Amino acid sequence: MWTDRHRTRHEARLKNMVMEAGLDEVARFLERADPPARPNARSARRVMAAVAWHLRTGGGWRALPDGFLPWRTVYGWFRRWVDKGLFAVLMRTLARRQRRRCGRRPTPRLAIIDTQSVKCIGVRGPRGYDAAKRVVGRKRVMMVDAEGHILAMAIVPANVQDCDTLSALDEGKPYWPSLRLGLFDSVFRAKRCEEWCNLHGMRRRVVEKDPDQKGFVVLERRWIVERTFGWLSHWGGLLRERAGRLDVATGRLICVACLMAANALNNPA
Repeated sequence: MWTDRHRTRHEARLKNMVMEAGLDEVARFLERADPPARPNARSARRVMAAVAWHLRTGGGWRALPDGFLPWRTVYGWFRRWVDKGLFAVLMRTLARRQRRRCGRRPTPRLAIIDTQSVKCIGVRGPRGYDAAKRVVGRKRVMMVDAEGHILAMAIVPANVQDCDTLSALDEGKPYWPSLRLGLFDSVFRAKRCEEWCNLHGMRRRVVEKDPDQKGFVVLERRWIVERTFGWLSHWGGLLRERAGRLDVATGRLICVACLMAANALNNPA
């Protein structure tokens, strides 16, 4: 039922205030981590406003409206921050803050890992065909905690089998040495998935459907990572993969994760 609490959460002015506060927080971090070398350099806040427009609406870099910085300036700063790994550092920092806000320890012990196949627009770069989903594009690999906060993510061509995508998380998993248990879908039953978990000091647990199950049944904790994928669908720039390079495509995802986390932390509702 639609209540006054729902109306408060979806009030347009509150959304704008939360988005502005989130952009301010991300811009402050970027200016501290990568201070401009020149006094007349572009403000990180103005750059992030253009990046957020690009990711929210799905428009191309060259389609930035009047009032924003030139698209080459925005894209250049975005690539600079992606290459330096600043968005990944901020994503992990905000995830720890979100966990403390939920009353949990900042270091998680449970990880839920899953993949999502999305289509690609006509751009250069690696892609593949996912026969199971009948999608030509790329596959997103995501690791979240028990609350759905994003811990690590990567992008691979869609023709890579799910059980072979775990190696894409090798860069992000070492930043969470406290993880002890990983929950997986039934497609991760291969022996190499268990070997990957053992390599990173985790136990593997595959959550499968009951053989006698009929109809839709919510599986234990599996819905959490699916909900996080659903959060990404609110960003029009992520409905299809439009970046030519995989590292830039991953940077776009991580930037959205930072903006979502900053908005959640600044949302009084």
